[in-house]
Amino acid sequence: GEVRKRTPVGVAAYRPVNADAFDEQRIFDYLGMMGLPLVPCHEFPADARAAVFTVHATKDPEFAPKFMRLVERGIPIAVTDGLARRLEGRIDLNRPNVRILPVKGKPKELLEWDQSQLDALRSFLLRPLERSFSAPNGVGLYLFADGSWVVENFNDDPAEVELDGRTFTIAPREWKYEWK
Repeated sequence: GEVRKRTPVGVAAYRPVNADAFDEQRIFDYLGMMGLPLVPCHEFPADARAAVFTVHATKDPEFAPKFMRLVERGIPIAVTDGLARRLEGRIDLNRPNVRILPVKGKPKELLEWDQSQLDALRSFLLRPLERSFSAPNGVGLYLFADGSWVVENFNDDPAEVELDGRTFTIAPREWKYEWK
């Protein structure tokens, strides 16, 4: 019941209804397990403070102009290399607020990123939320508008985690939370 009482906040994860995953099946599962606090949305997240876009976005015929407006706002945006290829020649992704995620058609391999790679991506995407998170791969983060949070360890080993300057250990396959 605690989660139902709260509004999730984080990185907008756009997936239009009935969108094809192409070679990025289950990518949102893996991005979440990388510690990105995703907020799924089926409508374009025009008011997002941070966002991640995958090949699913190509289902939206108006994606390119909407995406460019978001880029122009300067928010941190992560784009999969699969989507970047599909946007080539139409949108210049060489912007300081855009990062391209090297999925290479194998989303599960994102779970092989080391902590320094993850921490850099998290720092970039969490900046407008004024949150910080450092943890190994396989540790999920869920944030809520009232300041509550949940950190979940999907690994078979304990995980050392730092959230907003507070350090703690989460047992294997367990979670830690703070309700406000």
